[in-house]
Amino acid sequence: MNTQIAKNHPSFITENKSRVVSFLVKAFLGSLLIAISAQITIPSWPVPMTLQPTALIVIGLIATPRIAVATVIAYILEGACGLPVFHAFKSGIPHLLNTTGGYIFGFIPMIYLISSLKDRSQTFLYRFGISLLGYMTLYMVGISYLSLFVGFSTAIQLGLVPFLVKTVFSISFAILSANLIQKFKTVKEVS
Repeated sequence: MNTQIAKNHPSFITENKSRVVSFLVKAFLGSLLIAISAQITIPSWPVPMTLQPTALIVIGLIATPRIAVATVIAYILEGACGLPVFHAFKSGIPHLLNTTGGYIFGFIPMIYLISSLKDRSQTFLYRFGISLLGYMTLYMVGISYLSLFVGFSTAIQLGLVPFLVKTVFSISFAILSANLIQKFKTVKEVS
């Protein structure tokens, strides 16, 4: 009976609304970061590399699993609804169903793994390992889907090989960025 009264108390309702608003704002801001990173291309051959996986690692290392996954789902839904958030300002369900759609859907398990495992250790090597595991998951989903269009061997050649060396730099940059963000948050909380 007392629990029911507490749940109907105005302070409980206000606090709950505040948490929901905070959650939605964080997910939206994360999806915005992913959308911006989709437009930043590092010239490479034969396939250009965006900064999306780097942004996903940063989000995964600083956000809770719920917020991290909600961020990616928000990003996918924004693009599916027609907002130009995908690479080269593309959008729509047809873009999700083309050859790169598997990579976009692979963002979900990638970010979930990283955000779920991040708190076990703060060392660079551990964070590198879980980020690499996240990348491997992304590549497995993306290559599996791409292989439906071009065959498995070609999918490996186009969707993995050109990115192997860049993956190491992407992970390193993301970890350093996440560490800086966390230090900034710590300093801000102390002051």
